Amino acid sequence: MRQLSQIFAIIFIAFVFLGGNSFAQNNEQPLLIVSFNMVTLADVGKVNKMVDSVFAPILKELVDEGMISGWGQFNHAWGDEWNVNFWYTAKDMASFDKFWDEYVSRVNKRNPGSFAATTKYFQAHKDNIYTIRGQYPLPPQR
Repeated sequence: MRQLSQIFAIIFIAFVFLGGNSFAQNNEQPLLIVSFNMVTLADVGKVNKMVDSVFAPILKELVDEGMISGWGQFNHAWGDEWNVNFWYTAKDMASFDKFWDEYVSRVNKRNPGSFAATTKYFQAHKDNIYTIRGQYPLPPQR
């Protein structure tokens, strides 16, 4: 019984000390953030025009400034109903939060009401955040 208690104590101590490090490392892993949207086929072109004219220039600036590693849009060719989608890559969650605040701020200053004008075409929306486990080639270091 004493040996079982010692094993449990070792496991508990390892979990407390190593588990915290593991969690911190996971929070510092690069991220892939994906925003999925359902848009009627008749409105996809309208959303694409808004993205190209309003959002893309600001997103490109933010990538060039190093706030995120990259971004992109992918539209439905075949498959499910999530047909107008966006992705962003960031160094970690703190970097993404800082980027997102700046992105929203710039869009609202330069093009007030553009988020509402675009999202009115979204019948549904969902976001996912993934940690990037492997990638080739690696993104440039900033």
